Amino acid sequence: METIYQKFKGHKVKYVFNDKALSYEYSDSEDSIAFEAQYDEIDVENVIRSTSKNAIWKFIASPFIFLALFAVGKASLNVDSIEKLLAGLVVTLIWVLLAVGCWIKYKRSEVTFTMFDSVRGRLIVVHDGQEDKIINLLKKSVSNYQSMLSHLTSNAVH
Repeated sequence: METIYQKFKGHKVKYVFNDKALSYEYSDSEDSIAFEAQYDEIDVENVIRSTSKNAIWKFIASPFIFLALFAVGKASLNVDSIEKLLAGLVVTLIWVLLAVGCWIKYKRSEVTFTMFDSVRGRLIVVHDGQEDKIINLLKKSVSNYQSMLSHLTSNAVH
């Protein structure tokens, strides 16, 4: 029996690899689920990969871009002194920096998942650096369990 925990950007996952089944617990800010799936109920052949981003940061960046464009337009129309032009460009720079900060936050909010379907529910593996270990262990456990079942059925036939 091996237990692996994942905690990455608000996603918490616990895997308990038993001899015949996987105990699985997943939670994030909106949802939580826990179930136990027999290894022969898990589909490791049809893997689903998904990427999730917090899109609110992209939408927050949009008004700052429009404000920067407005500030450039206003600064170019009021060019009666160099001080007003520089002040307008400083305001533009501030809006652009805020937009870039929101865009960077949006890009850094990206979380990649690998998902496996099972009869009991979908198993989600968060890409946090441990995903290869978990995926390999899951595939190995499923393969070993299927080999054991086929060995038992072939012995029962003979």
